[in-house]
Amino acid sequence: MQKTTILDSTGSPIFQQPQLVVATMNSDGSINTSSIQPLNQWNNEHRSSELVSHAHGYDLMSILSNELSLVDVNDEGFLQSKIFITPDQNVSVMRLLGKVAEAVVVKKCNEDIQANRRWGMYARKGKTPHKSLDSFIAIGTGLNSTQRLYPTKYSPSDPQRDIIWINEENKKQELLQITKNTNSAIIAGVQLKVSLDGFKYIYRSDVAKGKYEVPLVYFDLSNDYYKLTNAIYREEPDVKIGVDILRGKDLDPECHDLLVSYYYLILDLVNGKMTMDQMIKDELLFDSFKKEVQEQQGKKVIVV
Repeated sequence: MQKTTILDSTGSPIFQQPQLVVATMNSDGSINTSSIQPLNQWNNEHRSSELVSHAHGYDLMSILSNELSLVDVNDEGFLQSKIFITPDQNVSVMRLLGKVAEAVVVKKCNEDIQANRRWGMYARKGKTPHKSLDSFIAIGTGLNSTQRLYPTKYSPSDPQRDIIWINEENKKQELLQITKNTNSAIIAGVQLKVSLDGFKYIYRSDVAKGKYEVPLVYFDLSNDYYKLTNAIYREEPDVKIGVDILRGKDLDPECHDLLVSYYYLILDLVNGKMTMDQMIKDELLFDSFKKEVQEQQGKKVIVV
């Protein structure tokens, strides 16, 4: 294997010791040394917003615009944020990230048959990702696409289900939970939570005995799931860990990693370190996106 030394603009090595890095590539195939980060930092510290926006800026903007109606174009032709920021910026970031997570998981399920089987299995509290789940598609109860395509399923204020599954051929048929010793049918679904502090935002407020009919999937951005669930089980032994509450990172590592990246972009948007116009680095993609936004009508502001 040929060893490549990455140099800065003066010709000096950027790092004194060889190490894995995350970087962007210029159109000529060279490494863009203005945006580069050691892989260890990328995985364990604040991810470079410059790098994240190159990789995921367009996709995040599409979610904010198409699914959440949070992007507009002002009279001067600039992209404009319609995110309402609360006094506690962290609350704003996490609430918005929770809505983004809904779109991320739905997209993953609708593009990946294995992911759909896996998520659908947990939603119905089953034990096998059966192929019968292939007849059902995931929809987000608070997404614009659901309001447009399945208006009777649109319920953004639903306190229980962020995602449900409906039969692709018979839209009125919803996926049901596997239940025992009961005559009542329970609609399958999942509730999503994204947080850096599960004890503060989930522990006593969201996981109480019998509060949720459907599994809660927790994307623990600070890796506190096991500490949290141990504490929950001590107080509520009837809560089934791995059934009533699941770890998003274990269920779907790709979705978890994407949400970690989105977190840093949304954080910079909320605290003013990045504007909407800086989110998409490719000029052609940016122009295309702006035209799409301009064509959209009747947008509303979502308070987060």
